[in-house]
Amino acid sequence: MAQPSEYQASVAEDDPVALTVQLAQIDSVNPSLVDGAAGEAEVAAFVAEWCKAGGFEVHVHEAAPGRPNVIAIKRGSGGGRSLLFNGHLDTVGASSGETMRVTESDGRLFGRGVLDTKGGLACALVAASRIEPGELAGDLIVAAVADEEYASIGTEVLVATWSADAAVILEPTDLAIIPRHKGFAVIEAEFVGRASHTSTPDRGANAVHAAARAVMAIAALDAEWVADSHPSADGPRVLVSRIDSGGETFTVPARCELIVELRTTTAAADRQVLGVLDTIGLSGQDVHVRARVVLSRTPLGVGNDHPLVHAVVDALCENGGEAVVTSAPYWTDAALHHAAGTPAVVFGPKGEGLHEDRESVSIASLRTCAATLETLARAWCASTVNREHGNAS
Repeated sequence: MAQPSEYQASVAEDDPVALTVQLAQIDSVNPSLVDGAAGEAEVAAFVAEWCKAGGFEVHVHEAAPGRPNVIAIKRGSGGGRSLLFNGHLDTVGASSGETMRVTESDGRLFGRGVLDTKGGLACALVAASRIEPGELAGDLIVAAVADEEYASIGTEVLVATWSADAAVILEPTDLAIIPRHKGFAVIEAEFVGRASHTSTPDRGANAVHAAARAVMAIAALDAEWVADSHPSADGPRVLVSRIDSGGETFTVPARCELIVELRTTTAAADRQVLGVLDTIGLSGQDVHVRARVVLSRTPLGVGNDHPLVHAVVDALCENGGEAVVTSAPYWTDAALHHAAGTPAVVFGPKGEGLHEDRESVSIASLRTCAATLETLARAWCASTVNREHGNAS
């Protein structure tokens, strides 16, 4: 197995593979996921310096203390459509040091972040670096954001202060183009019963038993949705991801908490899940249920006929790729851009092992991705627009 040193590059080298290695070798595990983790500061500083060396206009803004976004711009000559590439700086954690080590074998890079999503970010940076300031009419913006893996505070701050005529979010898609994906909701349900000795269970009200009935009802609702969904990839899904009682042995549990995760495109599904939980509380078992949505995100919904989708399809085909336009069951920061008025699609390289110990990205797909983004930028930003988008500065 070749060692990462074979891919070391100078700071301005025009190579998405070398840049992926450099980015992935910098620990940027999200501290909101892992206590004491490195966070994005070091990798953000690297990206800022790389961009300055490549002739970008560079802005660094903290999304939260010690959690910077880097915004790098190749300004256009004026009058053209602007385009924004968004890739995140943070990664999830790792179970061992081996996961963090970047290696190469059989046409792939291995290591935490090479796929999710430092590879995609490297492609965006390299694509933009190949374009000179003023060469195109519109601005080309690359945003390297913090905290995508937890609460997306980086992109929330980004969309509040920067805008563009279109955006591409660099998540791993196997080079598929994704203009639609689900939103999600996290629902917290607390079951409150009454404690008693387990030898006299009728004197108590078992919160765990009530929660178990809720789990079965939620599983049945999910099965019903799957049966009714055509295609199933676009239908809602729901599951219980955590159960916690914290009770004692020989005591009927008086409290139990469920965390329910919902993937959907409509608010009606949220109400159905909450209705299922409320029904458990009305079942006459003397257990009260308190359920609420604690976190939710809207879906992404750009039509297949949108000019941005056509432009990405054309750019990918021009660089030898096979254009697949599809929807996704997961959520991405693209929905935040879309909600802020910027049409967005998700696009990125091929790979395997997302959030697993053995994460990898295809080297060939990195090159195809970078070339596609460059072609897209040259086509999109060369065209004029009838309206202006104000970029903060």
